[in-house]
Amino acid sequence: RSQLSVLPFDFLSQDDFDRLLWRCEINFVRGEDSFVRAQWAVQAFVWQIYRQEEDAHLVKLTAFLERYTQGLSASGRNAAVDLFKTWNTGGDLRQAWAAFLRAKPEITEHNRRWADQLAENPDLAKALVKFCEAKV
Repeated sequence: RSQLSVLPFDFLSQDDFDRLLWRCEINFVRGEDSFVRAQWAVQAFVWQIYRQEEDAHLVKLTAFLERYTQGLSASGRNAAVDLFKTWNTGGDLRQAWAAFLRAKPEITEHNRRWADQLAENPDLAKALVKFCEAKV
């Protein structure tokens, strides 16, 4: 309480948005594009996934969290999962937020390793070319 500043601003170019994400200690992002950019920013982040019929978005969120939280301690994993799910389901955020803040140093370090791991993957264009070559 009393430690949050909300500053509205105009839309940013992608480069400027990336720079903003790099400067923030925790990024709350919505949608897939910002979600990807937040992962590359290596800061702690929370993803608000777009709602889908029959709560299909929660299946997608759970699948991401299962993969993303590998390598975190049990308390770090639980803190990340609880905040992401609570943020996306409208539950009471107090406990989830407190646990996330306690785990933030571990989660931030984990995000550095996560981004490094993502960088080892081939880019989508190369992967698509390789996939198509195997079919032709």
